[in-house]
Amino acid sequence: MGKRFGFVVFTLVEVVVLVSCTHRIGNDDIFNEESFNTRIDLRDGRQVIVDDLLLGQPTLIRFHPDSYLVIEEFGTPRLIKILDLKTGKVQELIQRGRGPGEMLVSWGVEIIDRDIFLFCGQLRKIIILSQTDDRTFIIDDEFYIEEKQTQRLHPLSRNMYVCLSSIGDERRFTLLDGKGKIIKKFGEYPPFINNDEIKADNDIFFSSLGSTPDGKRFAAVCSKTDLFELYDIEKGLLKRFQGPLGLKISVEAQSVGTGFMLKPQPHYTTYHHVITNENEFWTGYIGYRFQKGKNQTLEEQCTKKLFCFDWQGTPLRMVLLEFPAISFDIDWRNRILYALEIRDKSAFIFEYSMDKIYNEAN
Repeated sequence: MGKRFGFVVFTLVEVVVLVSCTHRIGNDDIFNEESFNTRIDLRDGRQVIVDDLLLGQPTLIRFHPDSYLVIEEFGTPRLIKILDLKTGKVQELIQRGRGPGEMLVSWGVEIIDRDIFLFCGQLRKIIILSQTDDRTFIIDDEFYIEEKQTQRLHPLSRNMYVCLSSIGDERRFTLLDGKGKIIKKFGEYPPFINNDEIKADNDIFFSSLGSTPDGKRFAAVCSKTDLFELYDIEKGLLKRFQGPLGLKISVEAQSVGTGFMLKPQPHYTTYHHVITNENEFWTGYIGYRFQKGKNQTLEEQCTKKLFCFDWQGTPLRMVLLEFPAISFDIDWRNRILYALEIRDKSAFIFEYSMDKIYNEAN
């Protein structure tokens, strides 16, 4: 009787552990806008005006801790503009092309240890920019990565990168060394309603990536569904949660020319960009649902709500912008938020004090 009782207890413990672990890494955790304890309207921004800065089709802005703004552009002769906030000088870098020091399209800008990391997915190339003594930037290194096709890459450190695995890969992420060589593949795709009919891939779950400063954890924030994933480089998936839509998606195969593409239904643009520090991560929420026969305007492609979470996935604060933003970044030391805003159908850079955000939060 004692042995049988012990076996039953042991079995029950196993079941409890399995259930708790399943819940921990599942996507049953759903938040909504009321989940944020702090809600702040961000107003009274100051425009950053520099005579030599002309914005063409900007797609992203990043703050460099030595007082620069790095602006990524699309379709311009040079793809990167670096604005020196101390001197007002503007440097234009990275000519369009396939040769040394060139890219076809910049697919992301990240800053690690004061170096600027650029990535061109079409060429599978990383370019690293370093600062000289006279506050200009030069190409310090460039190389190609082994991953054959990735839509997003993020440097965890100068010696390690994480990227979305190629379309058709069985694992969600690929870890690369400092020269772009594959170390390992890891991570399972999130489930969806008809995943027994269609195989998941990183086009369905295309995501923006951002990591803790030590590179040990990263967040993957989906752009077509409202799904978040928190990963540890060694331990794997820590948490999967979603909101505020709570989308339950199915995936349709639609014919395109001689092939087909997979499209999540309902069809949304949800999140764009991830900004991080050691305590929290931010992302821009769009929440636009595509409608047949209606084209999405530029303003509808932008965010007017910023969501902030801690690294356990707890909603902390929601910031409401007066004007839609293409991209944003934060000067954590001086508590300044920089936004690449659309006003009167043109792009402008505005800065906002974040003192109100943290004062009200505390």
